Amino acid sequence: MLLLTAAASGQGPARPEEKAAYEAVCGGCHPTSLADGLRSAPEWKATVEAMIKLGAEGTGDDFEQILRYLLRTKTRINVNTATASEIALVLDISGAAADAVIARRTAKGQFKTLDELKAIRGVDASKVELRKDRIAF
Repeated sequence: MLLLTAAASGQGPARPEEKAAYEAVCGGCHPTSLADGLRSAPEWKATVEAMIKLGAEGTGDDFEQILRYLLRTKTRINVNTATASEIALVLDISGAAADAVIARRTAKGQFKTLDELKAIRGVDASKVELRKDRIAF
């Protein structure tokens, strides 16, 4: 069984080995274009687990890499409800910056705009812009 927290532990853009595992394992059964659209982290975890139950072939490490790839590239989060690890992964920010997002929403209430999110120390405004379709309030 996959552990979302283990998969979400590394920040940064998708790594070549994650994409390679995704293309090899998932692409071995169906076109990878079937994984279109954005989903939440729990939805991707459930999808990967369902594929394993249906007979997808790969190692535990392959499936962890696939999940990390999906989380980094195809996950939509609500910054008002997401965990720090989900925020860090999707926004490509440090754990400390993700903790600052959580602290800000706890202290001042829910985020309503991208500009409020961009104002948090450690949040790169250009990365927020690149991922704005993956951010919900």
